[in-house]
Amino acid sequence: MNVVAPHQRIAKELVQRGLGTPAVFFIEAFKPFSLVAQQTLYATTPLAAMSGLSPWHKDLTSIFESRENLEELLLEMERLMEAEPR
Repeated sequence: MNVVAPHQRIAKELVQRGLGTPAVFFIEAFKPFSLVAQQTLYATTPLAAMSGLSPWHKDLTSIFESRENLEELLLEMERLMEAEPR
């Protein structure tokens, strides 16, 4: 069984949708506010559950738990963007 880490799932989805570069810019710009983002995600957990966004929500919450996870997400997105054909 192949288990994919949350940062890999999100990075793949963003790059496939053509949002890799804006996402990297956004994450780099707001990295100092990752704690605020994480707390906001925790506060919106009931809304995500009601709207059916729970899997994405859980992945994002786990990524924003530490800056190391954010770095892994950024590195994965950059790797995927370099690998995709132009």
